[in-house]
Amino acid sequence: MIETIHQHLYTFFGQMKVSITSLQITTENDDTIYNVRIETPDSALIIGIHGQNLQAFNHLLGRMIEMITGKFAIVHLEVNDYMKEKDERFFRYLEWRIDYAMKSKNDVTIPNLNSYERKKAHNHISLKNIDGLKTYSDGEGKERMLHLIYSGTETYRSQPHTSSPQSSSAHTLDDLSEDGIGI
Repeated sequence: MIETIHQHLYTFFGQMKVSITSLQITTENDDTIYNVRIETPDSALIIGIHGQNLQAFNHLLGRMIEMITGKFAIVHLEVNDYMKEKDERFFRYLEWRIDYAMKSKNDVTIPNLNSYERKKAHNHISLKNIDGLKTYSDGEGKERMLHLIYSGTETYRSQPHTSSPQSSSAHTLDDLSEDGIGI
């Protein structure tokens, strides 16, 4: 089945004139989750601005795989390690905000996260198991924000790759983006 899906994806991208140098497919969860990894010089076309095209391709590839297999499929598309690098930037940003919250003991608000990013942030912070550090989200729709509150006494040492805040001025996720695409 994977070989059939592989051939269909090559054909799909070929018809769009997207050059694929490598295409790998792995499955999880009884073949309902498909991890599709692509290497291409045409990544900007597939990724798009702020990953908007990537979301559309995830959806399209999911529907294609459903038609081939006859069962529900979730696709995680990775193009030239874009999502991996995006997550690394996101977690560095979170480390920076955690460090600031713990040093200043102020409520730190992180706006402009979609529900998936908020969930990743809550999980990441929860796994750190820092006494006195709590997170919550409030607001509705696009106004929903993640809050970090630190009420403990321990001194937090962020990861070595993490930058400490240099001032209390407002920063956004785009401040940390190196590729101009943003997170």
